[in-house]
Amino acid sequence: MERIDTSTPLGGLPRIQALARYLLIAAAILPAIPIGNVARAQLTGDSPRRTETVRLIEKCSPAVVAIRNLVPDEKPGTFRVSSGSGSIIHPAGFILTNYHVVRTFVRAEVILADGRILPYQVISAFPPDDLALIKVQVPEPLKTLSLGRSHDLLLGEPTLVIGNPDGLVQSASTGIVSGLSRAVATQDAFLPSMIQTTAAINGGNSGGPLINALGEQIGLITSKNQNADNIGFAIAADRIREQFPLMVAAEQRSDFYLGLEVEMLTNTATVKSVVDGSPAARAEIRAGEIVKRVSGQPVSGGVDFHLAIIGRKAGERLELLLESDGKDRLVELSLDNLPAMATVSDEGLVNGLDFSVFPGSWQKLPEFAAMTPAEKGTTAKPGLAAYGEGKDGFGLQFQGFVKLPADGLYAFFTKSDDGSQLRIGDRLIVDNDGLHPAREAAGLIRMKAGTYPIDLRYFEGQGAEFLQVLIEGPGLTKQEIPATMFWRRPSPAAEAAPSP
Repeated sequence: MERIDTSTPLGGLPRIQALARYLLIAAAILPAIPIGNVARAQLTGDSPRRTETVRLIEKCSPAVVAIRNLVPDEKPGTFRVSSGSGSIIHPAGFILTNYHVVRTFVRAEVILADGRILPYQVISAFPPDDLALIKVQVPEPLKTLSLGRSHDLLLGEPTLVIGNPDGLVQSASTGIVSGLSRAVATQDAFLPSMIQTTAAINGGNSGGPLINALGEQIGLITSKNQNADNIGFAIAADRIREQFPLMVAAEQRSDFYLGLEVEMLTNTATVKSVVDGSPAARAEIRAGEIVKRVSGQPVSGGVDFHLAIIGRKAGERLELLLESDGKDRLVELSLDNLPAMATVSDEGLVNGLDFSVFPGSWQKLPEFAAMTPAEKGTTAKPGLAAYGEGKDGFGLQFQGFVKLPADGLYAFFTKSDDGSQLRIGDRLIVDNDGLHPAREAAGLIRMKAGTYPIDLRYFEGQGAEFLQVLIEGPGLTKQEIPATMFWRRPSPAAEAAPSP
């Protein structure tokens, strides 16, 4: 995987001095928004002007939106207009875009291809992969763009970009796939699995679709190389599919429990696993069955399945149409509350964590439980200072407890070079494993106030090293977890070799 560090997110941010001027600008560009006109409609279907590219643009453009935000500027009383793009992935108005496009605003709106301007709501955001899901309210189904696959892309195959560069809505450009498996560090995130394209992209294209010759979205435009021409990057569709359940996190956000996991890299919502004792298990749903409808909503894949369960509530009845061995069957179930993770007593605990050091060379985290540590000690909080920076070929395991101050939804993050995993209780919350530069990964979990066992694992291969653990939750802005939240249980073995 090649890493390219010269990319920056594509944001169009012309400065204005007041909201009134913003509204004047908006009014001025409205006549130019509609994409159809009489002359275009008069072209016959067999006109040589209606090439395959023209047909592809006509097919896909109704599902591409412009995103326009008013954001505060550094000087009080001044604002910036931020431009971006997005793709409609569900007829109910769900739109996929970049997190950096919708991160901050005081006013936010989407411009549809037919010229309608609608406010949008941010449904979920996933900063580690610069992804966001937003939604507009519409009285009728919208045209959508199918999220394709990126595992079999070919160098040289044609690409199409439709978006909102510099506020110019419904702008199109073409190119080819010019690179695969790029790893790009932007101002906002380290992004693996990127597609490189020669299609012209500029500020305001962020969040828009990269489209193949079949009219499928194979990537999400995110950044460009500012030091060269015709080098743009898009998050690969397979990466979006894999991260989509983590981004939406419908059960965690709405505090309900279904207990069903579906495949994300197939064209059907095939049940991958069912949790024992869950509502899905009680309804006798089995791995290998295909979910075709959720309470009347058609489901054609994993993305549709997760969109169909957004906003559900505990106690709500859910009806699932399943296909099993070529036959359909209907099941009904009642959603539970999320099972609460058990807290532990904090009696006798003292601040800090225990850590163990394991020498070795790996490509992924080994099973430390089967190994004998070379060193043990205690530390105030997880980090490389526990063992010493500038070393290669080692692993660290931090164990103890984390004390959460309030009930609510928490996000945990690890930023590491190389791999890391964070477990709370018996659950894997953050999986940031593998050999990679400093990269952030995240996980959401709804928890009660109290004390929980924590287990952080990390390994360093060669070169640079980094480890940081962060939290965001009720009353907590995103920050490194402070030492005051970490606790350990004193033991003779731990106290025998304290760290400096």
